[in-house]
Amino acid sequence: MIISITGKPCSGKSTVALKFAEKHGFELLSMGDVFRKYSLELGVESIAKFNEDERIKQVDAKVDGYIAEVGKKRADEDIVIVSRTAWFLIPRSFKVFLDIEINEAVNRLIAANRSSEKVQNKREAKKALTDRWNSENKRYQLLYGHDNTNLNNYDLVISTEGKTVDEIVDTIFKNYKKFIKSSKK
Repeated sequence: MIISITGKPCSGKSTVALKFAEKHGFELLSMGDVFRKYSLELGVESIAKFNEDERIKQVDAKVDGYIAEVGKKRADEDIVIVSRTAWFLIPRSFKVFLDIEINEAVNRLIAANRSSEKVQNKREAKKALTDRWNSENKRYQLLYGHDNTNLNNYDLVISTEGKTVDEIVDTIFKNYKKFIKSSKK
């Protein structure tokens, strides 16, 4: 069964998904990597700018079509997918939301030093993260009529603050097993 992982920017989605995939033998699909790749190919220098770019509609259609296809053709495979929309586009997935407070997300963004998300200071980082989160949620509400911020959409919500990646992975796996067991009833 597919596990879909989403969450706030800098909550550790990619790190947790990679560790989960390695530890439990799941295939990893990262839609954030696909978005970054497309943004560079289109000459858009940052994810924040890409979210405001009209060309994103083409990318949304491609990426979300791919996600839906994975959900249809590979629903019974062991896949962990990191995506803002997989929880919605693959309704049978085990839906995980990783949460984080904004100040911790700011610290993580600055420490990550990502080439696609350059920031000069904490104020700039906070604005960039808030703007990105709001822009993405607005876009998905317009596209699909769903609200990524409604935590009732998810089977498991975890705050990643003060937890190790291993603790988060173990929590996901434990709850995933319970989910599998209850869905077979």
